[in-house]
Amino acid sequence: MTPDVAADAVSTVRAFWHGLSLRDWAGARALLRDDATMHWVTSGEHYDDADAIIRVQVLYPEGWVLRVLNVDALADGRVHSVVEVCQDGRRYYANSRFCLEGGRIRQITEHWATWEAPPAWRTAERLGAYHRDEDAA
Repeated sequence: MTPDVAADAVSTVRAFWHGLSLRDWAGARALLRDDATMHWVTSGEHYDDADAIIRVQVLYPEGWVLRVLNVDALADGRVHSVVEVCQDGRRYYANSRFCLEGGRIRQITEHWATWEAPPAWRTAERLGAYHRDEDAA
């Protein structure tokens, strides 16, 4: 992948997340190929076309705030992103890999995680060189 192609792919993924964060469903949809697919690995769900990918976003209960943490081009041509979604005092994270074709998103594979406190046994007293983020209350 040339640097220009990589930069364009990263820009497309950033624009997709930006469209979703603004609830600009048509803008986000325009960045997807009609035959785009999305797989939410941790829940085993598959969305088999671009309209279904947007529909799940539209139908998702309102009140969420999305923040893009990073977007990077991978050596194999895919784009990796990490986003944080906050809703009702909870934090969720998506590690997503995007495949693009013709400048539009063809496939998204996402691994979602929920922010949670570590088990009680993981402490600095027991582990030594260990600490938690200051905002991890």
